[in-house]
Amino acid sequence: MKQLKHVHILGIGGCACSAIGEYLCEKGIRVTGSERAKRDDLGYLEKKGIEIFYQHAAENLNDTPQLLLYSPAVKALAPNNPEFIEAEKRGVPQESWETFIGKYLLEEGRTGITVSGSEGKGTTAGILTAILQETKWDPLSILGAQMKMPSGNSNIFMGKGCTYILEGDEYNRNFHNYHPEINVMINFAFEHPETYRDFDDYKASFAHFFKGMTGNKKQILHATKNIIEFVQENNFTNITWFGFPEEIEFLKKSNVDMTKVWTITNHKLSPEGNYFTLETSDNISLPLFVPALPGYLALNATGAVLAALELGMSHADVAKGLKRFTGMKRRFDVCGQKPVFITDYGHSPESIRHIVGEIRNIFPDRKLHLVFQPHLFSRTYNFLDDFAQSLAAADKISLIDIYPAREKKEDWEDRVSSEILAKKTTALNPNTEYCGSPQTITENLKDKIDINDVVCLMGAGDMDRYYEKLIKSFN
Repeated sequence: MKQLKHVHILGIGGCACSAIGEYLCEKGIRVTGSERAKRDDLGYLEKKGIEIFYQHAAENLNDTPQLLLYSPAVKALAPNNPEFIEAEKRGVPQESWETFIGKYLLEEGRTGITVSGSEGKGTTAGILTAILQETKWDPLSILGAQMKMPSGNSNIFMGKGCTYILEGDEYNRNFHNYHPEINVMINFAFEHPETYRDFDDYKASFAHFFKGMTGNKKQILHATKNIIEFVQENNFTNITWFGFPEEIEFLKKSNVDMTKVWTITNHKLSPEGNYFTLETSDNISLPLFVPALPGYLALNATGAVLAALELGMSHADVAKGLKRFTGMKRRFDVCGQKPVFITDYGHSPESIRHIVGEIRNIFPDRKLHLVFQPHLFSRTYNFLDDFAQSLAAADKISLIDIYPAREKKEDWEDRVSSEILAKKTTALNPNTEYCGSPQTITENLKDKIDINDVVCLMGAGDMDRYYEKLIKSFN
């Protein structure tokens, strides 16, 4: 790794690939990259000295790099991309960015921390990044979402300390490339049916990841039923458990290692953020405040706080660092008053249920207009009934075309679509409509939005490239 002079990144506009590009550039390595078409939002990479080709072509590798990195999504969608073929002709090694960064960080020798699970990874990793900043643990953090920072939003934080923070992405079993010493898990429910046969296959992949950790293999786990059962099935130990009082009571009835348990008490949600206290059975009490919404941040913050304490950070410094966190872009991101707009990355039935519940709690006197862009045909197809039930809990639902990501529309269009999901949802809530492509979101929705509503624009696809115009049209 230390001999690298030039790396080319295929699909450098991806959230993680752009972060890897920034990191390697900061290390003094020449970075080039390519995207399918011109994108103005990548200008910041070019200002850092990264040359970007706005087409996928063999000639992009004319100045032969030592390594070609790519996103697994690109490999799945376009295995015959001309840059893959040209790299093979030139004898250039090819690796997914996850494989590469897993090996690179092992060589660097930092203490690794991952956040895994079906949801909550980006936010928890962002909170932990804020806590560890400006300390001896000042982390290298590569995040799947942009962290709001005084210097500007970023999905990479290049700290100079002794730790790194990664999201343990289970898609394509990517997290098997990582070997952290500490792992945090907030939620655990079957996800990524395009990768896993069923929940048992999904759980087996997490067990493989847990066993591949290094050092003491410390687990910091939210005491949910699924996580408790997973631990029981695999006899995992060296666990710090956390949860609300009713969850800890349920935990006590199970046969698991309960050497360390923290209970979340006195949780209060205010317009300024979340106040709560962490308590242990040996009378340690740690009052905390995270200056951001919504209420579920108490769980994310607890996972991050306990990881920081595991590193050896003092209670006072943890509490101080937590106050630096002000939110993540597209993670319950609130703006405006009439209407209130909330943008969120949630893309599973469970995440929809959580977000709808949070909005009802924070804005009890307003109606909720949920605009949802499903992510992946396979996910929508496998969880179609669950999606319909979760969506129907809103007062009004507008559905945008499915974002295909690494899948091909022609392989799925006879089986699933947003129109089909709209019909399913309409049977449960007649205030449901199909609203076409994300490109037409402003013209299709502007006149259908009531300024007294909360409008939640939700999904993990490309809708964010188009809804900013809609939001700005309401000043």
